[in-house]
Amino acid sequence: MAFTGKYVLESCENYVEFLEALGITMPKEHGAGEVITEIHQNDEFRVTKHMKDKTWCIKFPIGKEAELETAGGMKFKTTVTLEGGKLKIQFPNYLYTAEVVADKLVEVQTVGGVTAKMISKKTN
Repeated sequence: MAFTGKYVLESCENYVEFLEALGITMPKEHGAGEVITEIHQNDEFRVTKHMKDKTWCIKFPIGKEAELETAGGMKFKTTVTLEGGKLKIQFPNYLYTAEVVADKLVEVQTVGGVTAKMISKKTN
């Protein structure tokens, strides 16, 4: 259960640039803000992100097609994989990967040539 836990965002790189590459405009000073990520890993995963004014949750099995929803509410089908300890989700417009390194959740999101990296520390 390497992923299971609650994580609080410590740092992020290129988050605003990543959002802009997706067509989402945000003031530069806003950044990612406070983000808390909760992950429960059993037969399937449940990932919940708590942001300033929004909570977003997805549930999925590994290796089987599932219907997921983007933070913006768009539904899509994909097969989530877990290889070498790295979770991989192909969203409609970008690739998301996550892995736990020591007590840190490292999330990488790539669209086109823009990559955002978020590092969160485990709190429990």
